[in-house]
Amino acid sequence: MRKKQHIESDRRRNLDLGMGDYRIRSIEPAGSLAPFTETMSGVMAAQFWGVRGTLPVPGKKTVRYGGNTSCISLRVAQHFFIFDAGTGIKELSNYVVKNNIFPLKAKIFISHPHYDHINGLPFFAPLFVKGNEFEILGTNQGEKKIEELISSPMDGVYLPFTIKEFAAQLRFRNLSEEKLFIDDIEVQTILLNHPGRCLGYRVEYKGKRFCYITDNELYPEASSRYSLVAVDRLIQFVQHSDVLVIDATYTDEQYQGKIGWGHSAVSRVVDIADQAKVKLLCLFHHDPEQYDKEIDAKVKQANALLKARHSSTRCIAPAEGEELVL
Repeated sequence: MRKKQHIESDRRRNLDLGMGDYRIRSIEPAGSLAPFTETMSGVMAAQFWGVRGTLPVPGKKTVRYGGNTSCISLRVAQHFFIFDAGTGIKELSNYVVKNNIFPLKAKIFISHPHYDHINGLPFFAPLFVKGNEFEILGTNQGEKKIEELISSPMDGVYLPFTIKEFAAQLRFRNLSEEKLFIDDIEVQTILLNHPGRCLGYRVEYKGKRFCYITDNELYPEASSRYSLVAVDRLIQFVQHSDVLVIDATYTDEQYQGKIGWGHSAVSRVVDIADQAKVKLLCLFHHDPEQYDKEIDAKVKQANALLKARHSSTRCIAPAEGEELVL
């Protein structure tokens, strides 16, 4: 958990950036529906349940940012979205059960089926509750559709149960690069630069824009793999985002030994956010070898680069339990 002075400075900064609020919440608050019901009167509210990539990292060195892999919830008016189902979704599950938020209806957007993005899904307790409704959306991998990609790790060999044990109503939808509407909410997808097929998501509602771009490699300009067309395309996709959650797995030094692994360095992410005039940049998908102090250093580096550019973009690394109200 961050020190109090850091929390207050972050809150003031985000109010200056035009966000409705910025607040920290415990992952397991006292029994109350307030966080869910409060945001229904706002535009959007994103809450972070897992912020790491590759592997969970438990222990005393990851207390402030948390050690769970990718999962973010997004409340948009009366709708509830979940982005990825890494081990962080178990923290969301605990929260839903503790506060008796049933029946629950949600859309679960999967970026791609690498284990750190789906291995918490079998432990999401609301899936076992009759009366709940979920739609799982994501892209295919070759001939394998999203339903097979999600259900095959639960075939009774790797777990003591199968997807047939889920009592909630469950639907699947295959996505490519497209735009879909959920009432007045617009959701748009983009294919990212990562092994296999990986989707980024943009959610727009009442003039506010939230972007989730995880597991994406931004090559340096000196690289033979660099594509200005691809960079410009991503900039247009995240242009003027109120909140951009984006893969910043490596420091610039670490990236030199990880080229082609499908993840980005801090300086490249800063460049994209600045050019796109993003309001709040959220560093995400941290390497397992990075602990709280290393993540602090990435945030410090990012804000120094932004300051040197005289950029209006500001940067944080959200921790598990933090909520951003747009």
